[in-house]
Amino acid sequence: MHYFHPHWIASQNAPNPFPPVDTHRLHASAEKMLEVIKQSQLLIKHIADSPGFAHDLMDAAQLSNQQKVDELIQSTGITSKVTTTFSPSGIHVELDNAETAGECCKLHIALRW
Repeated sequence: MHYFHPHWIASQNAPNPFPPVDTHRLHASAEKMLEVIKQSQLLIKHIADSPGFAHDLMDAAQLSNQQKVDELIQSTGITSKVTTTFSPSGIHVELDNAETAGECCKLHIALRW
């Protein structure tokens, strides 16, 4: 089954009302996102490869020790700005390599425990 937006069908022969496609910003965002992904791999690999680290991270979160959680995450070598939240069911980590607010790029990681 195919769904078509009525406006699109009616305007197939009309000129495109949007400016021409320019992929420069999208390309730059994708390149910056690759760096954020590398940063996320540092954290995830550390959790996966080090049961002691995983234990310490979860223990600090269960004790609501935000400072310790942040220190542990930074100890993995991450250089991006990191924001963490945690709950009884898991941890959420946001990696942000934007130099100014609203710029590219953020990656949200949600891990359960």
